[in-house]
Amino acid sequence: MNRAEFIGKSINFIHRFTMKSLQKTAEEHGVTIPQIRVIGDVYAHKTVSIKQLCQNLKMTQSTVSEIVERLIAKGLLVKAPNEKDKRIVDISLSPRLAEDLNESISEMTNQSLVGVLDLLSPSEQEDVEKGMKLLVSAVKEKMIADGMDNNDYIDILYFSNKDKRKKSN
Repeated sequence: MNRAEFIGKSINFIHRFTMKSLQKTAEEHGVTIPQIRVIGDVYAHKTVSIKQLCQNLKMTQSTVSEIVERLIAKGLLVKAPNEKDKRIVDISLSPRLAEDLNESISEMTNQSLVGVLDLLSPSEQEDVEKGMKLLVSAVKEKMIADGMDNNDYIDILYFSNKDKRKKSN
């Protein structure tokens, strides 16, 4: 197996593990993975339309609409007419969910990897972090070079920019 194939399979394996862990956590809270994806996108954008959700999540409008309606019925999302264009409905987190998520969103999403990292020594954890920083930095550079959208929910490379500035000083 060549290096690129090994890294690709490793990323897929970690992604499957993370998704299974997220699914377990979601089920414990009475929601599905697609519902979590919708909640995550609404959380990231604060207010979003059904059309935007469909584009962001690569889901059909009927699927997104059904998920949103179920989440509204559970009291997790709310919808309201858009102030600028009354034909558009804005989706946002319910006040109850927004309050709960503000403190625990990163903890929930990273929980599965915390247990894995705890199996490694501190120096092994540093090695993994350094390797991931290098890989993510290279991916972002490739995305920029290829003209791809590299603006995800957060700029995961905030740390590499600091590291580059330190090296140049």
